[in-house]
Amino acid sequence: MPLLSCSSPADKLNIDSKTWKADLNGCKGQRAAIQKQVEDVRLQLVGLKEGDIRKLFGKPDSEELMEKSQKIYIYFITPGPKCTGTMQNAGKKQALAIRLDALGDVREASIFKE
Repeated sequence: MPLLSCSSPADKLNIDSKTWKADLNGCKGQRAAIQKQVEDVRLQLVGLKEGDIRKLFGKPDSEELMEKSQKIYIYFITPGPKCTGTMQNAGKKQALAIRLDALGDVREASIFKE
């Protein structure tokens, strides 16, 4: 009889999820401080399930619905458009974009700059 585990592949990734989730839209600058962690595991996100992504990163700051029931979760690393104050206007915007297929599997994870 196989052993069942309650952990997911996301549990093995080295990301400070608590800090990430506490910095909604990247407004506090805490996500930028742990950006290196995200860059280090970005390729390992491919193949994870939507639930794993939400467990790691929380609710997305923005979500784009695409054709064939695909969607893109966007998490701002630097202060996003919903932030107020001077930090929001400083420098270029950076975000983590995670593309999910119709079955909720991660197909692509990239960091983009505006």
